[in-house]
Amino acid sequence: MLILGLDPSQSTGWSLYDTAANLSAIRAGVLKAVGDDYEHKSASLGFALMKLIKTDRPDFIVIEMPIRSQPARQVRKVKFMGEEKLEEASGSGLNAVISSNQMVGACAAIIGAFNIPFECIAPVTWRKQFLGFGTRPGWQRKDWKRAVRDRCAQLKIVVTNDDMADAVGIAFAGKASQTCRMIEARAA
Repeated sequence: MLILGLDPSQSTGWSLYDTAANLSAIRAGVLKAVGDDYEHKSASLGFALMKLIKTDRPDFIVIEMPIRSQPARQVRKVKFMGEEKLEEASGSGLNAVISSNQMVGACAAIIGAFNIPFECIAPVTWRKQFLGFGTRPGWQRKDWKRAVRDRCAQLKIVVTNDDMADAVGIAFAGKASQTCRMIEARAA
């Protein structure tokens, strides 16, 4: 079975995992979304994904779940010139929520047009499958990105950026999904 893993964003990581081959044979790349607004970026991502699907013909596609809601504002203590003050921490804002959902929607539409089975997977789920743990107290985004890149290096999977590495983890976790198991059972 050929599984396509997608980490949709304006720089969408993708990976192709042939479950019959060695893990080191996983191929990965990036699809760039270009345009002046969310809609045109989504359209360009959809077109690039269409070309990838036509070329490689995956049997199953796994997509990282989009951000569903704007995270609550976090407040942190900051020391400046000996004084402590409270400051709002930066993070995913409304634009990230909109962009994430637009990109996943573009992917789902193209996948649906090709009638390929797909599933959305939460980050905590694919990380648990790929890394062996889905949560770590105190870990920030950079810690997760480093852990996923390190795991790819351990498995001798060539990735050159975080988007590609995440897509590898997503495709890897797709093998354990219920949808994938059903497809394999029907094929047997």
